[in-house]
Amino acid sequence: PDEIVFTGRTNPAATTSGATGGPIDAAGGAGGDGAGTNGSATGSNGGAAGADGGAGGASDVEEPPCTAVTPAGGAFTKRKLLEQAADCAVFHYCEFELSAARLRDASAESAEEPSAANLAAAREAWRKAMSSWQRAEIFRFGPAAPMAEDPGGRDLRAPVYFFPLFSRCRVDEQTESRAYERAAFAASSFNARGLSALEYLLFYGGADNGCASHSDLNDEGLWDALGSAERARRKAAYAAVLGGDVLAGVGALREAWGSGGFRAELVGAGAGSSVYESEQAALNAVNRGLFYVEVELKDLKLGRPLGLTTQCSSPPCPEFVESPYALVSTQSMADNLVGFRRLFQGCGEDNEGVGFDDWLGAVGAADTAERMLAALDAAEAAVARLEPPFERALTENQAAALDVHTAVKGITDLLKSEMVSVLDLELPMGSEGDND
Repeated sequence: PDEIVFTGRTNPAATTSGATGGPIDAAGGAGGDGAGTNGSATGSNGGAAGADGGAGGASDVEEPPCTAVTPAGGAFTKRKLLEQAADCAVFHYCEFELSAARLRDASAESAEEPSAANLAAAREAWRKAMSSWQRAEIFRFGPAAPMAEDPGGRDLRAPVYFFPLFSRCRVDEQTESRAYERAAFAASSFNARGLSALEYLLFYGGADNGCASHSDLNDEGLWDALGSAERARRKAAYAAVLGGDVLAGVGALREAWGSGGFRAELVGAGAGSSVYESEQAALNAVNRGLFYVEVELKDLKLGRPLGLTTQCSSPPCPEFVESPYALVSTQSMADNLVGFRRLFQGCGEDNEGVGFDDWLGAVGAADTAERMLAALDAAEAAVARLEPPFERALTENQAAALDVHTAVKGITDLLKSEMVSVLDLELPMGSEGDND
């Protein structure tokens, strides 16, 4: 993973425009959720009818900045499902781009004028951006997908969020060397960039570093030689660079869907698309987005820390939690389920619109759709009951954390058995031999 570099096109300009949203040039402060978004840990299934709103500072963001998804009417067709999935993906990238613009501005201000208030604002902007991105994670098909998994894949997720791969030591090394100031940084390893690296830089206040004792940072005393004030200055400067880097990453995603033409390729599957030879091939790609809850949510975010996978030899393993510094792992799980519901059930207000549940109903498997939705309700409720937050529940209330894993497994068992069978969909790579 250290050798993976970003070779896709980026657009570092602050002003961008997407297929369904207005121009974005946000200079406002940390935003608050507007009507229709869901940033709560309650698992509420509100529809995607709004966008994050700014709170403080000037902003040139048009209102409303992101066009809500209009539910398709009439009888179900596969093309309608592809259209709704495409519009829902673009909507979520638009929402995240707004949050990323605020994060860029807040992290830059914290670097330029260091203060407790500015650091707090940058942290809040990060929380808002992470919450928005966790809802968008489900739409990892097309340009956001790895090239090896999807004919339309361009690995454009990686510059934004490279979970579960992150190297604290690499970030510390680049803090000491000031690699973030060099032009080559834009093509550097993803495990020291994106939202994970920003979390560490903004939230971790310790004086140590994440490298081994024999590393140059420690063996030659390079880290200690910086002094606390200089380390703090460089971390803030690094975070400011990453704020712009993340915004450029989502700009590339929106460009790929809009002017890059991917939306037309997905919706036109089987009718002239150069990427997908049939509607079923395109729907297999969209279906891989739903499997985020199988691999990333169930196995990586829950299973590894709880000791349910082979990576954790002496459970629990808190070193595997998703957000060890900002402590928002529970919130991220809730947002993942919001994104899943919007793709599975519908992306309009109150989850209206065409989703996979409508496809199941159209082929006479409405009972499968009902059980999927019941399992989703149960998973949202389990996350809402998780107290204390997941990072502490690992040791203080492991039973509640295990309940979340069990509830999410209720979704994935139906997803990878009944649903893919009824709809003749392919199991994504990595799920074929997973019988847990």
